[in-house]
Amino acid sequence: MSAIGVQEADWEDALPPLRGSARLLDGLRRFTRRGSRAKAVASCLAAGLGIVRPRRAVALDNLRSIYPDSSEEWRREVLRGCYRHLSWMVAEYLALLSDPKQALSWVYEVEGKDVLDDLHARGGGALLISGHLGNWELMAAWFAQSGYPMRPIARPPDDWNLALLIEGYRRRAGVETFQKDAVAKQVVRFVKDGGFLGLMPDQAWDSSGVSGPFMGRMCSTAAGPAAFARLSGAPVVPVFSCRVAPFRHRIVVAPPIPMESEGAKDDALRENTLRINRAIETMVRAAPEQWLWLHRRWRIQAT
Repeated sequence: MSAIGVQEADWEDALPPLRGSARLLDGLRRFTRRGSRAKAVASCLAAGLGIVRPRRAVALDNLRSIYPDSSEEWRREVLRGCYRHLSWMVAEYLALLSDPKQALSWVYEVEGKDVLDDLHARGGGALLISGHLGNWELMAAWFAQSGYPMRPIARPPDDWNLALLIEGYRRRAGVETFQKDAVAKQVVRFVKDGGFLGLMPDQAWDSSGVSGPFMGRMCSTAAGPAAFARLSGAPVVPVFSCRVAPFRHRIVVAPPIPMESEGAKDDALRENTLRINRAIETMVRAAPEQWLWLHRRWRIQAT
């Protein structure tokens, strides 16, 4: 398996003219390297988040509803851990871009790697189900640098300048993406041709999604992953990363989720979506401080 990436001069020359938050982010990227610089960046970001406390009320309400027996202090500590996690996630990813091959050493263990290797050796595609947990951008870079044919579906930021910059970063790390509105036929063909499709269906969906529980609370979940599984016939494999320490990560690959293929299409899609939800729940409960509690996951109060 050969590492994939874009040469330094090529990718920097291809970056768009930057302004606003994109310019600030790329300034941090040029400064950040593993070691004291990354620690300084993470510390500054954590301090800023600790002062601003973005979406604090949303996160605490989410934690209160999912862990009703928890103490207020525990919930606040999880939120503080979430802010620290996001700060290190940014610092790690910016440091990674100086040499994307670093992902191979920063991921020190991959439990269940034989599942990926077996699928790849047989030329079989797969749907890799994950969530906004751990350093998901670093995990995508690890897949690319390890030579796996993985492409995630990603929603770009609303700021087009920032969206172009992040896309450039991902290309630098060897990660090609499908946009959120990619044509389903193209995505399914990629999987049938042996590709690993990365999906993170742990965010809120509108009322057109599947109604059901996630971590015990009703919400709406996108049916896309279950639909892609049905159309491609590919296995659905849960994958997540967890930071053990700065620049030291563990990836866990679980056995494929059994998918319901009998009965009415809508019933099967709903059942399979709920099975995917349960797999992601297991990931989140393993490291709650590394999940994105700031997101309004239960915004649609599905019934």
